[in-house]
Amino acid sequence: GDMCGFRALLQPTQALARHVFAAPTEYYKTGVAFLSWLNGHQPAFAMVSGLHSARSLPHLSRLVQLADTAGALEQPELAAQRWTDLLTVYGVRSTIRVGS
Repeated sequence: GDMCGFRALLQPTQALARHVFAAPTEYYKTGVAFLSWLNGHQPAFAMVSGLHSARSLPHLSRLVQLADTAGALEQPELAAQRWTDLLTVYGVRSTIRVGS
């Protein structure tokens, strides 16, 4: 019955959901798998048929920011390390802070 609390909890997730389901919508699974990997629910960010590459690094970067803002990173330190490691594979050096 706490509508204000309900809205306060879900409002930050709206931008995250819109980004995950952005066009082309059929690639939403990449975002879901990416968030699952960042949160430690799967050992690697790899998908059948290479679909892990269906979204660009800038898209995934924004996903990290939105997930952090929404409180969707269960283990912020793990997520930061995994994101930094992935960026390193692509030759991008980055120092990120999550959980802020």
